[in-house]
Amino acid sequence: MRGSTIQESKPPASEVSGEPRFKNRVALITGASRGIGRATALALAKEGARVLIHYGKSAEDARTVADTIREDGGKADLIGADLAIAEGPWRLAENVNNLVGDRLDILILNAGISKAAAFQDHTVGDFDSLFATNVRAPFFLLQQLLPLLGDGSSVVVTTSLGAKTAPGNPGEPDSPSGQARGHASPGHAPGRTRSLAYFLCAATWAANAVT
Repeated sequence: MRGSTIQESKPPASEVSGEPRFKNRVALITGASRGIGRATALALAKEGARVLIHYGKSAEDARTVADTIREDGGKADLIGADLAIAEGPWRLAENVNNLVGDRLDILILNAGISKAAAFQDHTVGDFDSLFATNVRAPFFLLQQLLPLLGDGSSVVVTTSLGAKTAPGNPGEPDSPSGQARGHASPGHAPGRTRSLAYFLCAATWAANAVT
């Protein structure tokens, strides 16, 4: 086309330089002892990040993740904190601050719980525990860690595919759709993340929800 130019796409700088993508970056992953959190911690460490592995009750599993990272030449620190209690986010933020000072590049809010039980079998305690861990904790943890997040930092919130689906047969009490699995609380994540994105973009940070 007349007057037009063709620009060739360029590979990421890390591929050109051979340097790991997240070299000299610090990442906190909540709920990193198992599942998605564990896989994320291993992947970030492989790319050069110093990984802060948060765990609630699975200390042994968290140690295994840290040992795996260190054996591969990576950097990992363990931080235990119960996010179901009101003081949990503050204690975790304080420990992070003590470990890394005033810099955190990547925050992955992954910790969450669920309970597979019939709707009528849930208790007030179950409800409070679900929302304390899945909604209140990430909200206040991010609030407390804001001073550590500099320009170019990233915040990632994991959510549940189950929050958007109702599998099974609705007429059968024992089917998945007849059970309440805590999907309502992870279902808050996309909306919270959209609000965070508007707020964080003013500080040149990024916020994403991952299902």
